[in-house]
Amino acid sequence: MGQQQLLLLVLSTVIVGLATVAGIQAFSDNQAQASQDALVQKGTSIASDIQGLYGKPAQLGGVDDFSNVDGSDIGNRLGYGGATVDAEGAGSDGECTISTSSDQASVACTSGNAPQKVTVTFDPDNTDDDGNSRPVTTSFTSSSSS
Repeated sequence: MGQQQLLLLVLSTVIVGLATVAGIQAFSDNQAQASQDALVQKGTSIASDIQGLYGKPAQLGGVDDFSNVDGSDIGNRLGYGGATVDAEGAGSDGECTISTSSDQASVACTSGNAPQKVTVTFDPDNTDDDGNSRPVTTSFTSSSSS
């Protein structure tokens, strides 16, 4: 083999190696973003279900005051089977936990594959600076602080 052929062989091997590394990195980044998106979707879906439950009369199984129920009660009324709900698509350890306080319900979603913890809060009395009703809010925190 000539020198030019060896140079082309080495160069093509380096280029293929770099492309493989870039592809693996892009896949990892995409997987983390997909897990994060799945957590946001699941948390928002559960908060939306809680909002519907809050709007129902208590005689029909609804909730009119969060101080009378806990996360497990809410999860059971919504058909989730408890306060902890699997977050499909967010990795094998993706889960959301429902909790309540006297005036609001929160859904905290985590996964080892997602870079941040997602917390979706339903507060029926929450408004923005312009006085518009904003009962569902979403916040993100670093997974290392959880």
